[in-house]
Amino acid sequence: MSFQFFRRRKSPALRPIEIGRELLRALDDAVDDDTEGRLVGPDKFTIMLSEFDREALANDERALIDELSAAATAYIRDEGLNVLAAIDVIFSTDASLDSGQLKITASITRPQSSESPQSPEPSLDASSVIDPIAKAPPQLAVELPPPEVTPAPEPLIIHDEPEPSSASAAIAAIVEKGGTRHPVGDTKLRMGRSTDNNVKIADERASRFHAEVRYENGQHHILDLNSTNGTLVNGNQIEMALALSHGDIITIGTTEFRYESS
Repeated sequence: MSFQFFRRRKSPALRPIEIGRELLRALDDAVDDDTEGRLVGPDKFTIMLSEFDREALANDERALIDELSAAATAYIRDEGLNVLAAIDVIFSTDASLDSGQLKITASITRPQSSESPQSPEPSLDASSVIDPIAKAPPQLAVELPPPEVTPAPEPLIIHDEPEPSSASAAIAAIVEKGGTRHPVGDTKLRMGRSTDNNVKIADERASRFHAEVRYENGQHHILDLNSTNGTLVNGNQIEMALALSHGDIITIGTTEFRYESS
């Protein structure tokens, strides 16, 4: 099935955080159930922007795709949804849209069976179909990969490039006010209220999976995982992945941490 979300705005351009919120709204509205009665979330997202907004976001498009994929994966985990394929987010240009407008198409990849085919799904517009999977063996759901260190689930992140080796990442730490240090190298360090996080935060204003520190391009970055109250660095709310510098103060809810690099 496919769900299309259309939004009209009067502002002259779109901010990445607004795109993220509308993507999660489209995801939520496109949830369906399978023949077993289990809830299935969409895995394919096409975000259509005006020519002006697409050009304005061109330099950050790759990073934005990674962040939106991570946010969608975290939301699917939190809601206990199943997915039938890996999360795929793409941008396209729609000349009929004005600056500040966007359309989001959220769809579920259905496995095709050569035996006893079910009633056909509604046909999709050609612009919203991305490499449809043909002759795929029937399956119930794609299992998201287990975490690398603990048995807790970890967001599925799609990388175009291999992860850096452990020797390439500078050793740093996220330090609590009481002095407790959480070392961070080239592996992701996730922070939030859930006990499944690397850094567990006992703060009612923190989301279950709130933020994540990752190592990219020779530097540690912090990314907000579409939390309810946002993530602040030195008092400023971040909207995209932000490179961290020694001494930066990270605020999650009412809890503060200090980033210290070697």
